[in-house]
Amino acid sequence: MSLSDVEEKPAVCPNDESLQTLVQVASLEEYKTLFAGDLTDVQREAHTQHLSCQHGNALDGTDDNGCLARLSNFVYGAGKLAPHDKAFAKKIFPVQASKIAVEDMTVTTDIVYGPAAAPVLLNVGTLTFAGGSITALNTVLTINARKVAFRRGTGTKPYHIGILGTDGVTGMDGAHGDTPSNQAASGKDVQPASPGICTGVGPGGLGSNGSNGGDGQDGNIGGTGRPSLQANVTFYEFDNPAGEKLVVFTRSGAGGAGGRGGDGGAGQQGGNGGCGCDSGCEGTDGGDGGRGGNGGDGGNGGQGGNAVDGGDVFIKVPAEAVSSVVRIADLAHVGIGGAGGLGGAGGRAGNGGAGGKHSSKGAGGARGNNGKPGQPGKEGIRQGNPGNIYINSL
Repeated sequence: MSLSDVEEKPAVCPNDESLQTLVQVASLEEYKTLFAGDLTDVQREAHTQHLSCQHGNALDGTDDNGCLARLSNFVYGAGKLAPHDKAFAKKIFPVQASKIAVEDMTVTTDIVYGPAAAPVLLNVGTLTFAGGSITALNTVLTINARKVAFRRGTGTKPYHIGILGTDGVTGMDGAHGDTPSNQAASGKDVQPASPGICTGVGPGGLGSNGSNGGDGQDGNIGGTGRPSLQANVTFYEFDNPAGEKLVVFTRSGAGGAGGRGGDGGAGQQGGNGGCGCDSGCEGTDGGDGGRGGNGGDGGNGGQGGNAVDGGDVFIKVPAEAVSSVVRIADLAHVGIGGAGGLGGAGGRAGNGGAGGKHSSKGAGGARGNNGKPGQPGKEGIRQGNPGNIYINSL
């Protein structure tokens, strides 16, 4: 259980919002009664064993990092609360929960609770799946129904009940490198030393070299996925003459993709060469143009985010219906690395300055080199294991 991940936002009742009430859950003990009070000893022991595999000695410890695991062990497992865990729980509660009560509910569309909504408690007389589905996104869900039934319908999901996390956000792209404005300074034009005399004044001035474009910044790391949270589903009667299968699917939150690296800035154009002296009778050569600035390198792509493990799902049905429940559990994948940014274009060469009488034009400068592209980011490190789906008979 990850109560700190649950934002207190109301879930929406799909058929009639008047059937939904927001209730204050005053304590962890009350939360346990509402959302996990009917779990069997077998389910509780299995959950405790699963938590032990995930968190090791944290279930017996006193550190804050393992506190949420111990609270989950108390609510859904066979754990007891130590005084420091009780004190931690008091800081969390009260919390809001969404309680929905309806005699008959026919699911013809894809109903979604969440993401990160207040815990949902759905009490139904007869719950009929007719092409639709119920999905909880990073939201605690408990369903109690006297009867579950099935009717033909055209659905868009490959499951009836989905307990899912949410994927991490894509990392922010890196900023692009700066591109120098305008053109580098031109060389100085040469004037006659005295009327008609260019001797000794030299060629036109050299154009300045262009400044390099700025490097793009690296993309940011993708966000960590948010987990699928615990779900508790109880159907006291299976109305299933056609032999339909109840499909329960769970997958936790995948890592977000890394951000794209920023593009390198373009290099500045080199300055033009200055004009040579031109007295009408004689002249000097024009100055050479400046070299274009190099383009900036592209930033590297950001690393993909990590996936996160999901919470357990508890299903209870009549003994004769256990074989009619199909469970599907998928890994949550790591986020892919972001693409590298493009290298910036090299700056254009400066033009050679005009030569004077009987003299040569200055040589044009060289074009700047293009920047190197950034490297793709690495994928995330950690996959997310799905929660276990426990199917037990009433």
